Amino acid sequence: MAEQVRDAVSDYIREHGLKAGDRIPTEAELCAAFGVSRPSVREALRLLEQERLVVTEHGRGRFVTAAAALNIARPITVFESISQMLAALGYAPQTRVLSARTLLAATDPQAAAALGLQPEAEIFVLERLREAGGQVLVYSIDVVPVALMGGAPEAAALTGSVNALLDKAGHKLVMSSANVAAVFLPSGVLTGPASAEPWLLVSETCLSETGTPVLYARDYHRGSLISFNFSRQ
Repeated sequence: MAEQVRDAVSDYIREHGLKAGDRIPTEAELCAAFGVSRPSVREALRLLEQERLVVTEHGRGRFVTAAAALNIARPITVFESISQMLAALGYAPQTRVLSARTLLAATDPQAAAALGLQPEAEIFVLERLREAGGQVLVYSIDVVPVALMGGAPEAAALTGSVNALLDKAGHKLVMSSANVAAVFLPSGVLTGPASAEPWLLVSETCLSETGTPVLYARDYHRGSLISFNFSRQ
């Protein structure tokens, strides 16, 4: 809910053309405008402050920063699921599961190192495609320690959000450390023109509220259809 309110406040700033130094509505006004509780609004404002889009001046209120005034839509620094990102870009994607396996961490040294796992630990590896309009948008490989999930998830849950799955297991994801690189898809994933295109690989280690690494994700975004925005400060 806090993330939804954060996005709604960001939209409000853009839609009302607020500039650096302009005051945003109070917590009470935001609660009334969006029909949400004060704790949700406070958490949303905290996220906006972390992103340096809003600054608090005690006794005066909260104000738009120069970063927010840049009007950067879906900045690459926003932590969100693939499902949220694609929906925000106007897609209504469908998920196709390619494989779902339980393996030893030794089979994926990079993921094991990111998650702090011993070679003999079990990992759940989920390989999927996100598609819309007959085109593949994202190829993703998600790696989660089996011990944190209480076992492999049921088949019906594999097409949903991995973030939501981990949240349900008591491991809410709040941030990540990521690396971005231009690459080609691994051999054999797709055939045809898409396999020859450059893709944008976002490799990230996602952390829970306790700072525990609980998900290592490799998401290949189709370069001809998806791009990210950023500001330099």
